[in-house]
Amino acid sequence: MSRVPIRLRLTATFALAMAVVLAAVGFLLYHHLAVSLDRTLAQSLRARTGDISALVQQADTGLRDSQLNADSTGFAQVLDARGRIFDQTQTLDHKPLLTPEQLRLAQRAPLTVGRTYQVDESVRLLASPVFAQGQHLAVVVGTPLESRDNALATLRGELLVGGPAALLLASVIGYLIAAAALRPVERMRLRAAAISANRLSERLPIAPAGDEIARLGETLNRMLGRR
Repeated sequence: MSRVPIRLRLTATFALAMAVVLAAVGFLLYHHLAVSLDRTLAQSLRARTGDISALVQQADTGLRDSQLNADSTGFAQVLDARGRIFDQTQTLDHKPLLTPEQLRLAQRAPLTVGRTYQVDESVRLLASPVFAQGQHLAVVVGTPLESRDNALATLRGELLVGGPAALLLASVIGYLIAAAALRPVERMRLRAAAISANRLSERLPIAPAGDEIARLGETLNRMLGRR
């Protein structure tokens, strides 16, 4: 590593730091979008649960005739204490959405099933207990996860393409900056190589910046002046 030019070492260090920053920013963006989408889904499911619970408590109103059937993005099912289908929307087949264990949990408190499959489609469920028509029931509402997953997949693809491109651009800029910063050192090296015993009155060129490189040049010139 010590034989690698310093400008390349500086560029590699800068690129590594940028890679860490870009990875952290990408992770935060992805996490923020996922949390935001999940929050929106949760709010929608809670609102639907309230609507379905109100419908179930009306003995003369069934889910098959409800407005939810016109909404292709959602579905609902009501299960009794034994797991039998009490009512459901038309889009569902005659199969309980909850397992017996999930039903037991849903009868005590609202239960979210983060991801399950309904007719080969990934969905999210929210099951809540309700007492209606003289029975302890569980209202289960669900929504597909396709839109959420597509949004996250799109962002993931953009990060995978844009991240390396941004890192490459930042590395090129870092290399140019390192080369520009070391240019005064190269000028001093060339002048020092040209100074011979017969030309000791010559001095190294010093940039007017007054930085560390300029101070190094001043120190070397004082050394030449003492010869």
